Amino acid sequence: MPISQGDLLFKLIKSLSKAEKRNFKLYVKRIQSEGEVMFFQLFEVLEKQKVYEEDKAKMKLNDLSKTQFSNLKRHLYQHLLTSLRLMHLNKQLDIQIRELIDYAYILYGKGLYIQSLKILSRAKALATNNHHNLLLQEIIEFEKRIESHHITRTTTERMNKLIHQAESQAKVNTSIIFLSNLKLELQRVFINKGHAKVEMDRVKILEDYGPRIRDYKIEKLSFFERVYYFQSLYWLHYILGHFERCHYYAGEWVGLYREAPNMMEEDVDIYMRGLHQLLTTCLYTNNASTFKQTQAELEAFYTQYEGQFNTNSQILAFLYRYQAKFNRALMEGDYESGIQLIPEVQAQLDLYGNQLDLHKIHILYYKMAALYLCNGEAGAALDYLNLIINLKAGHLREDIQAYSRLLFLMAHYDLRNEDIMEYLTSSTGRFLNKIQDKSRLQEVSLRFFKQAIYKGDQERLKLLAELRDKLEEISVDPFERRGFVYLDLFRWIDSKLQQQPIKSLALSH
Repeated sequence: MPISQGDLLFKLIKSLSKAEKRNFKLYVKRIQSEGEVMFFQLFEVLEKQKVYEEDKAKMKLNDLSKTQFSNLKRHLYQHLLTSLRLMHLNKQLDIQIRELIDYAYILYGKGLYIQSLKILSRAKALATNNHHNLLLQEIIEFEKRIESHHITRTTTERMNKLIHQAESQAKVNTSIIFLSNLKLELQRVFINKGHAKVEMDRVKILEDYGPRIRDYKIEKLSFFERVYYFQSLYWLHYILGHFERCHYYAGEWVGLYREAPNMMEEDVDIYMRGLHQLLTTCLYTNNASTFKQTQAELEAFYTQYEGQFNTNSQILAFLYRYQAKFNRALMEGDYESGIQLIPEVQAQLDLYGNQLDLHKIHILYYKMAALYLCNGEAGAALDYLNLIINLKAGHLREDIQAYSRLLFLMAHYDLRNEDIMEYLTSSTGRFLNKIQDKSRLQEVSLRFFKQAIYKGDQERLKLLAELRDKLEEISVDPFERRGFVYLDLFRWIDSKLQQQPIKSLALSH
């Protein structure tokens, strides 16, 4: 296995849990004959390094030549993967099924056809019961190969059944591939272009993708056909801004796993992602009761299965659980409870920071800043907003950057930092003029800050009242709806007009 960069190996070592490191050491003891194994010496050296330093590692191993060191890295990488595979064999069903297929190939190669078919029968049962469709097709094709090449005394009925299974599974897999491709394409449209901004955008999206989502008969679809069907519809309506429809399809997606509890454990990431999307649409549709129920479901699932999660699942659980906790605190106006979670979140960000994309980090920082601002701690809010504004993420989710800059202006307004407001409003204006995802909410909010810079308190109150009226008009526009979820301007304005802290207004409602 060629490894072009040493830091790939280093990152793999740093990703290992304590249990995985302990398992690797036991694995090495089992395979070594006598004395130290050279690749394990390299493992110990790299494990102690905080950053990858290849020259120092080579010196500790008697200054090996470039070729020798390259071979040693490759050797270590292979053994680490083997150790991880053996450790997770009993935890991941797809690995178990593949192992049975491997055993069947070995037996077939030795001419033991009947034994090979028996092993494949076990693998087929596991694949069928747990909806591993691609593996199931591989198993069926292998069975056909054995039956066609050798006299196994099978019945005509079994042969016909095998032919029917092959044809049926091929149709299922073709459908799964089509729907998963469609879901992936819609996700990419959202990443590149965001939500539909005008009616023309909606018409174009429906023309391009509406006809491709066929009128499927749900009851005839296999489990993952239905999963990808609901995911595709979720993403289509998410781009269109039809959040009630998104809520419905996210609910159907999660419902599939509720009806098949064994699949929750088998496919934890897609199930948790479904819960996360359902929580997101509850936020957009202001559905507090379903939000609480879904959050409780996510927490219960995490408590029950946390010990079986791999690193990726642990990261997803962290992101989804804490976003839900932050969102609930913001929805209910219980800002202090959200702020109390920030040290926990920061510790997890320190742990998983290298494995998270900037968008996910930005989202958490934004929630933290919003909690602080609403709790009357504008200075602390600025600390997290600076992290977002100064941490560039290219074109990806420029809306987070835009709303962060408006929240930044709100925080400086609260701190009465009039001396820098002119510069900040100009800077924010230049940024909004560059981005594609500009909204009317952003434009009228920025106009208020520009007008309020040199005004007295009474004039500012008048401008705030006018801003509130304009926002009321804008809020009925379906294309503007999402912005009011990100930026709770109504509470902020009402706190100024009523001369009360935001948290007092939130708790009174």
